[in-house]
Amino acid sequence: MSTSRRIAMGWTVLGALALAGAGLNGGRADFGPMQVMEEGYWYSRYNLGNLVMRSGLGLTFKPPMEVVKRMMQAVDANPGDGDTPTVPKGVTLLKLVYTSGDPHYTAKLNPNDFDTQHWDPTGFEKRTTASASGWTIMKEAEWAKQFHVDDHFGTPESNFGAQWRFVGMIMNASAKTQARYLATQVARTDGLIPSSDGSLDWTGQWVMLEAYANLAGYLDRPALPLSASNRYRDPESARFFAAAADRLYAALTHRQPQGPRELSQAVQALVWYAALGSEEADAARGRLRSLALQLSNVETANAGEAGYRLRGLVEAWRVTGDAFFRRAAVRGFDRLIGGYDFARGRFTADSSHSIDDVAAIMGAVNASRLFLGDAIDQGLADRLYVNFFESAVNRGGLQQSVPPVPVAKGAFEQQEPPLFYGYPSIPKPPMAGGTYGIAPVFATRIAWNEDRRRFEADDPRFDTAGAMHASNEFIWFHNDEVNGFPEVK
Repeated sequence: MSTSRRIAMGWTVLGALALAGAGLNGGRADFGPMQVMEEGYWYSRYNLGNLVMRSGLGLTFKPPMEVVKRMMQAVDANPGDGDTPTVPKGVTLLKLVYTSGDPHYTAKLNPNDFDTQHWDPTGFEKRTTASASGWTIMKEAEWAKQFHVDDHFGTPESNFGAQWRFVGMIMNASAKTQARYLATQVARTDGLIPSSDGSLDWTGQWVMLEAYANLAGYLDRPALPLSASNRYRDPESARFFAAAADRLYAALTHRQPQGPRELSQAVQALVWYAALGSEEADAARGRLRSLALQLSNVETANAGEAGYRLRGLVEAWRVTGDAFFRRAAVRGFDRLIGGYDFARGRFTADSSHSIDDVAAIMGAVNASRLFLGDAIDQGLADRLYVNFFESAVNRGGLQQSVPPVPVAKGAFEQQEPPLFYGYPSIPKPPMAGGTYGIAPVFATRIAWNEDRRRFEADDPRFDTAGAMHASNEFIWFHNDEVNGFPEVK
């Protein structure tokens, strides 16, 4: 466990005791903010790894072996110390992701053989969208950063963590490959990225702006946060993605975002773009403020839209320091929590939630806990953070399976309480359904079952955009290690 996690654990053990299950009927008394943070971390990792290394859900690519060998050498300075990386059998990398697929396995599961963890291609929806691609690139980039944290995964001189430092190299390479493919093979001359049917996914354009800006930012840094180096440093690619971001931003200057989801995503993307600090990016700050003002007045139809709205307003407050946006965010938080039934673990006006809704809600509550301070009731924020996650994600079947503790983890990562790695009522993959089981990934949607007084998954398919959106928001619970809230100077 890293130093930052040990500190956080000491604080949140007390919080868990005080919350005592956060008031959810049937909830666990030992489930608190630390458990949400750690499960969010692992669910994020399970979902990404199964999508981009196992599923086959998209156009695949295989990096040249000499490139793979250089990656291994970059992460392991002492190959004779007993801790060396290996290429998993059957690993399948993606250069373009499809929008959705059936995550049922088609063969008996062998955790060490990724060939047994491919999904049935007859269940693939072979469409592509900017949202699915953008959120996947963001997730690969954020996990690449996570695997580069020295105190957590070691350095090339360490005798632990080499496999995961190597996976970080793979995630970085995959993010670059996907983003470059989109910029050179899919994007129009104006920079906009059409879906495979020729339509424009407008919210996805903003997600792609965020993804391009993220790549351009971290690929140019001499050292990554919480690390003494940057093994991913690639100034040429950083310039390429900065230019792609500039081109896409220029096209989006003519776009008036519609509704709370696109408005919020536009505000969030402009934060990432403005963080680059270029002349064009600096001009984006004015547009960010203008769109945030529109967002503050937009009507929302459900908790998912309210979550989007709140998430964007917190970002506007955080970046501009304008108290108007803090007040608007506080009103949004109060309305969100005012419609929540803690005993039943649901928003009373909503009978179902998509995985994208849950991503927005949890992301908004997390951002409120981090940045609204004493302007909100932080105790209530903690309760909602714990209660809704336990109700929707865990007890509601949104996370469809979890692997055993020894699977997909380094030995040095297996010393925490079992509840950190997955909720005990969630089945292991082979027992999750079907002949061979279901991958440890999110379902597309949950619906309230009044007879059972709980949510249940009513669409078990994997929605790439929503699942990767949630996986990003969930890793950002751990913003002490992976900060999804970039600084704009």
